[in-house]
Amino acid sequence: MSENEQPLSDNLPSGRIVRPRQRMTMIWIVPALAILVGIGLAVQAIRARGPEISLQFVAAEGLEANKTRVKFKDVEIGTVKSIALNPDRKSVRVSVQMDKQAEGLLVEDTRFWVVRPRVAAGGVSGLATLLSGAYIALDPGKSETSRQEFVGLEEPPLVTSNTPGRQFVLRADDLGSLDIGAPVYFRRIQVGRVVGYGMQKDGSGVSVRIFVDAPYDAFVTQASRFWHASGIDVSLNADGVKLDMQSLVSLALGGIAFSSPNGSDEEPVQKAEADSSFVLHSDQAAANRIPETRVEKYVLTFRESLRGLAVGAPVDFRGLVAGEVSRIDLNFEKEKTDFTMLVEISLYPDRFAKRTRNQSGDEVSAKASRDILEKMVGKGFRAQLRTGNVLSGQRYIALDFFANAKAGKIDWSRRRPELPVQPGTLDSLQDQLWAIVESLRHTMQHVDQLVVRLDKEVAPELTATLKDARKTLDSAERMLGSADKALVSDAPLQLEMRDTLREVGKAATAVRNLADLLERQPEALLTGKKGE
Repeated sequence: MSENEQPLSDNLPSGRIVRPRQRMTMIWIVPALAILVGIGLAVQAIRARGPEISLQFVAAEGLEANKTRVKFKDVEIGTVKSIALNPDRKSVRVSVQMDKQAEGLLVEDTRFWVVRPRVAAGGVSGLATLLSGAYIALDPGKSETSRQEFVGLEEPPLVTSNTPGRQFVLRADDLGSLDIGAPVYFRRIQVGRVVGYGMQKDGSGVSVRIFVDAPYDAFVTQASRFWHASGIDVSLNADGVKLDMQSLVSLALGGIAFSSPNGSDEEPVQKAEADSSFVLHSDQAAANRIPETRVEKYVLTFRESLRGLAVGAPVDFRGLVAGEVSRIDLNFEKEKTDFTMLVEISLYPDRFAKRTRNQSGDEVSAKASRDILEKMVGKGFRAQLRTGNVLSGQRYIALDFFANAKAGKIDWSRRRPELPVQPGTLDSLQDQLWAIVESLRHTMQHVDQLVVRLDKEVAPELTATLKDARKTLDSAERMLGSADKALVSDAPLQLEMRDTLREVGKAATAVRNLADLLERQPEALLTGKKGE
């Protein structure tokens, strides 16, 4: 150590380190708030996100990922997330992210379908999607079991779960002209529509499901009767031509109509429950037909032509329909080497016979009914083939009493008892025509004798009259000579008879005019008619 240097004192004060103060600047507040808001939104999105479901469609027409929406009552409740082809290449799988609010709608019977513009026989739908694009619609079910995989509908349902009304099932032999959407009428007012149809399990017919809107569904009772109501119903039978039409809509789609008979105070009609089953009849006449409690089968044997008689033709008893023709057949008789026509009829005895009851209140037995019919046959009760309508040529079976009927009885030992028949009216018409011809022949003989005694220059009126009379006589003889053959061979006998009778009438009028002229002017045979 040098002299000038002095030693440091140990008493010097110790030093203290002073660190600078850290302060948070305003620039970090904004990012922090953004992070908090983002976290909140993410949490909210996660909480609002519902389940992810899977839909299967035949094709993905009109669907786009992250764009197509799922709507219920026009409220968006989901978005299409992805669209992929199924491994079987027969359908597509659409993944949909549903909202939390739609979680309760995803049950087993919930239905999905794509809303797009559609043109069908019943009209045009989905026109609003031309601008907004297609979307998936949802119809919530009523089940309590949740589900996340669904098979979408290819066609929109005609009735949704929130539509007031009830469904019913109709049974028919065939579908006819019906289609989905066909109208249902009550008193010619459309009250419902056909929502579906299918074959019955045993293949014996079809089942048609209809929906009747409220409040009209209250008119469907246990006694209601349904029938096909096509656009134009034309029937040609023994009663004539009938034309019935419901509406122009049913003309294209067909339709169904029903009626509900009113009950009495003692037996009120009960309302039908939902999904009740009814019979769908072919027409209104069949639907309104009173159900028969007893049906008896009989056979009629005819030797004349049955042209114009068809299965279903009425069996009439003095204007009252007492049955119908159920079968027409041909029978060959070996002994006579000839054919007979067999007609099987279904007879409803309660319709034409007064219903009597015994003391216990039960209906008369079948044996008692047969005894009554046996007595009626003994008094001339017969079946006769008649023409019901000249225009259509349709024929029917008439039951009545005939005073000149031959003796007959019923053989009850046969499986189908045979009722005796009365020949048709054509035979009696033929006899009357023969009488007219014989009378005309007798008149012509006298006229010919008178003409022989007269001069050859006969008045022109007499000559023309005689020529017309002779032509008419020859025509009548030719027609009558072939009448029997025409009856067997189904020749147009009625038309030929009408023409012949018309000519006979003209000839008779001419002969009567000639007689009047000769009575007033006997000299007209030689000098002619005065004034000519």
